[in-house]
Amino acid sequence: MSKRGRGSKQQPRTPWLKWLGAGLIMLLLVPLGLLYLRGAFRQSVTYSLANVPSLEDDRFVRMVMGLSSSLPTNGELIGFWIGADAIYAARLEAIRQAQRSIQFETYYMTPGQRADEFAAALIEQATNGVTVQLLVDNHGTGSIPDDYWQRLTNAGAEVRFFREFDWRAPLDYNSRTHRKLLVIDGQQVLIGGAGVSDDWDGDPDIGDVAPWLEFEVGYTGPIASLMEGFFLQNWAYDGGRVDLAQAMPIQSDADVPLYITYNAASLDESAIRMLFQLSFMAAADRIWIGSPYFVPDTPTRDTLIDAKERGVDVRVLTMGESNDKPIVRFASRELYGPLLAAGVEICEYQPSMMHAKLALIDSGWASTGSANFDPRSYFHNDELNVSTTYPPLIQHLDRFFVSALEDSHCLTYSEWQSRSWTEIVQGRFGLLFKDLL
Repeated sequence: MSKRGRGSKQQPRTPWLKWLGAGLIMLLLVPLGLLYLRGAFRQSVTYSLANVPSLEDDRFVRMVMGLSSSLPTNGELIGFWIGADAIYAARLEAIRQAQRSIQFETYYMTPGQRADEFAAALIEQATNGVTVQLLVDNHGTGSIPDDYWQRLTNAGAEVRFFREFDWRAPLDYNSRTHRKLLVIDGQQVLIGGAGVSDDWDGDPDIGDVAPWLEFEVGYTGPIASLMEGFFLQNWAYDGGRVDLAQAMPIQSDADVPLYITYNAASLDESAIRMLFQLSFMAAADRIWIGSPYFVPDTPTRDTLIDAKERGVDVRVLTMGESNDKPIVRFASRELYGPLLAAGVEICEYQPSMMHAKLALIDSGWASTGSANFDPRSYFHNDELNVSTTYPPLIQHLDRFFVSALEDSHCLTYSEWQSRSWTEIVQGRFGLLFKDLL
């Protein structure tokens, strides 16, 4: 007879396994529940555009303004700078010219010579009584040490960090400011894609043999005052004080038409994507795209293929093996197949990281700024793009693009088909997280 006796009940030997299993289930359900509540599994909104007016039709600009919430303004082109040396020299010169205010918003900064030169120029102006306001992305500038910001604030500069991590809304941290914007006295603005980092001089660790491919555009006139307003909007939303009494009247006869597309993080609404799709559908001769992170969604790919099928010259200039985000490149390459098969030309820049962002449509429309052709720029970042019909800027961009193509390798469909299995695995894995790349 058992020592327990006939009337005794056998107790579970491993009750902790049940608790462990329940805990693991909860660990799985909680994040899934949070993603569900955030709408991560919502069905994407798809829309179709038909009978888009041509660029020569006055209705095209009206449709751009309405559908992509683009604001019309005017300005005068004062500079087009290519490469790190020219871009940083232009920024420092603009800072030294400031009489009233310097406002700078950026996503990316790293310690090094460029950041030190930038700080020295700002400290000198802040010490001289110029209002200096820096709005920097909390994530993209995380490698900058605290004493760097302390030196700036000790000199009188104001520094705010865009969207710091908040445990009460942790998923909000995925939405960043990606803008690179320098406004001087509300009268002059420089806008482009470069952060403040020695990376742009070329990074041997990623295979660069030259500075990064990048440009920046400078304007004066009413556009500068409007850009100051965009800066102050994010400054205010981040808890900063906005003193509108300091706003200067615009003193300019600039009459170049410019259109500013402002993109803020949202659900399925993207002013930037709408701007690009309208522009592509209006094209009759060419669509030339420059974007380092080229991860086009299905509507964008379909629009480009449709354009190619109607005889438009469609080319994409993007990053090659020398790049700062290999997983993005692999994810991007997974989407090339239908484009290459349709005859779209996809060219990868060889000497260094390609970081420029532009769209050239026919000979009469161009858009530049901070936005990439990817879901992050479309739906998760604050972006700013400037579009225009201004011939001198279009000519600058045309020469920039053609010159870059000479140092690029253009893929063939058969080459894409023969990519390695390791690249395919990495690319498909990256696509699972394309909204976060």
